[in-house]
Amino acid sequence: MNSRLQQKSSSSNIRFILTFLLFTSFICVPILISYYEVDQSKKSFSPVTLIRSLKLGDDENVTKRFAAYGYNLNEIKQGSAFVPNIYLENLPRELTTMQDADVKKELFISALLPPILKVNEYIIYERNKLINIIRSIEISGQASVNDLYWLRRKMIRYRMEEFNIEELYSRMNIIPPSLALTQAAIETGWGSSRFAQEANALYGQWTWNDEDGVIPLGREEGKTHSIKKFDNLISAVESYALNLNTHEAYEDFRYERSKFAAAENIDVRSLLVTLIFYSELGYEYIDNLNSIIRINGLNQFDQAQLKKNSFLTVKLNPGP
Repeated sequence: MNSRLQQKSSSSNIRFILTFLLFTSFICVPILISYYEVDQSKKSFSPVTLIRSLKLGDDENVTKRFAAYGYNLNEIKQGSAFVPNIYLENLPRELTTMQDADVKKELFISALLPPILKVNEYIIYERNKLINIIRSIEISGQASVNDLYWLRRKMIRYRMEEFNIEELYSRMNIIPPSLALTQAAIETGWGSSRFAQEANALYGQWTWNDEDGVIPLGREEGKTHSIKKFDNLISAVESYALNLNTHEAYEDFRYERSKFAAAENIDVRSLLVTLIFYSELGYEYIDNLNSIIRINGLNQFDQAQLKKNSFLTVKLNPGP
C-alpha cells in the first residue's frame, strides 16, 4: 500500500516537473527573449562605438593638427575638398581665450563639422536600408523576419508607440549641417560656454538626473533639471539629431523636411520657423538662426562630404 502511494507520488512529481519545464520552454522563455530583444533594441548600434582615440600631445596646437590633415574650410565651402575624419573628444580650450572672432568661428566649425557629417552619414545609411525594405514590401507584399525585427528596433529607437513605416521614414532623416552648426554656435557661444567645455553639451539638452548632467549655477530653487553631458562631441550631435527627429515639439520640422525628396536638396531656410519651440526667445531665436547662417555662409557646408577613410577621435588634453 505504502509502496503504491510512493509510486503515485513520484509519478505526480515527475508530471509536475515535466509540466513546469514545458511551461517554461513554451511560455516563459519566449517572453524573456522578447524582453531581452526589446531591451537590446534600445541599445541600438551607434557610430560612436567604432571611433578610436588619437591623443594629442600636451603642447600640440589643434589648428596646426587640422592643417596637417589638410583641413581647409574655404576649399570645403567651394566643394573642392573633403572633410577629414577627425573627431575631437571635446572642444578645443583655445575657444575660450581667442580674441579674433573669425579665427574662433573657423576652429569651432572645424571641430563640429566631422561629427555632424558622420551622424548624418549613418542616418542616410539606415534610411537607404529602410527604403529597400519598403520597396521589397511593395513588390512582394511582405517583409522578412530580419527586416521586421530591424523595423521594430528602429521604431523603438525613434520613440514610436505604433508600427508605422511611413512615420519612421519621416523621422529617419538628416539634420542639415548649417542648422546643426548654427544651433550649437548659439547654445555654446561658439564653443566657449562652461557647459560646452566641461560636458560637451552643445545643444542645451536637459536631463532630470544630476549624475547625467551638469547643474546650472543659477538653477532656481525647486528646479531639478541639469544640462545633459556627453562623453564626446559625436555623442552630443547624435543625441541632438535624435531629439529633433523624435520630439513632438518638432513635428512641424519633420513635416517640412519631408517635402524634400533627397537629403542634399533640403533648404534649411524653410525649416527655421518650425523650430520656434526650441528656445524661449521664440521668433527672436529664429531671426538669430537666420542671421548666423547668412552672415557666416554656413549653408555652404550643407553639401560637404567626409573623406572615405577610417575615422579617428582626437582626445584633447584638458590642460591645467
